[in-house]
Amino acid sequence: MKVLPFTLLWIIVFTTNLFAETIRITNGEWEPFLSNYSYQYGLDSHIVTEAFKLEGIEVEWGFFPWKRANEYAKEATDWDASCCWWPDDETKKAFLVSDAITETSFVFYHLKSYEFHWQSMQDLKGMKIGGTTTYDYGKAFMNAIAKEHFTVDFTSKDEFNYKKLLAGRIQVFPNDPSVGDAQIRNYLSPDEANLLTYNPKEFGRSTLHLIMSKDHKRNQYFLDKFNSGLKKLKASGRFQQMLEDLKAGKYDKKKYLFED
Repeated sequence: MKVLPFTLLWIIVFTTNLFAETIRITNGEWEPFLSNYSYQYGLDSHIVTEAFKLEGIEVEWGFFPWKRANEYAKEATDWDASCCWWPDDETKKAFLVSDAITETSFVFYHLKSYEFHWQSMQDLKGMKIGGTTTYDYGKAFMNAIAKEHFTVDFTSKDEFNYKKLLAGRIQVFPNDPSVGDAQIRNYLSPDEANLLTYNPKEFGRSTLHLIMSKDHKRNQYFLDKFNSGLKKLKASGRFQQMLEDLKAGKYDKKKYLFED
């Protein structure tokens, strides 16, 4: 008689796990918001995981180059969704777009010794500007490039641009301040990091969203579940705590990899 309750409990747990819903989501590298090497895969990944968990859905993550992450989500063959993207016209045309997860913006990083002030993109004319090839820096910046207000020296990774700033090869480099500050902490020595700052004037402010292919019939269900879970997460106070953890450096790649 004592064995039966334990056996029944084991069956219930096993059955619950066996039939738990799972959503497969592609992702990429943009620490501390998104990273295979950050705590809980970065802030936004953590938010997505917890929001779905509140709705009884587990998340399986796959990390890829951003272009491939988008394509896999669009195909909706092996992957159901992708995290996380700005809601531009092209994205909204191809995908279902969730409620906003977090806000992002761009600022210009520069050497503290370089006096830098700007009001419009035209003020950047003639300057040596760095950029990273995989990023879209928003309409204003990209349009200014197209109109040849200035040219950008693109490289493959953000960390190369900080080195170029330190070497004087570029004068300014755009990045989200949370991303930039985390990367500077992770990739530069304290002495090098102390040489850099950013101008607080923002541009390209937007929001990050979970996206799902419109061609997958079940995705509207997943989208509704996520939006519901996100509201619950915010109402519980845990969402705000995650934002505070971001400021404290909890989602920094270096902190997760090298600290116990």
